[in-house]
Amino acid sequence: MPTRSRPLVAVRLIGPTATVTAHAATIAAQLVAHHGGRDRVTCRTSTRTGGYSGESRAYITITRKEPQ
Repeated sequence: MPTRSRPLVAVRLIGPTATVTAHAATIAAQLVAHHGGRDRVTCRTSTRTGGYSGESRAYITITRKEPQ
């Protein structure tokens, strides 16, 4: 099994669902642009329920694209 490269950036957002959803998209787009665009990096996002009612957790990970 190939090993994954270490992420350039990993971000976790926790808060009210509407706020997390709005900010996650903006932050992901800014991070991708800062690191050279989609041709150089891969952006993975995932969202899960939070610990309290009405809250969510969003995870954003930016890694270098692997040569193919």
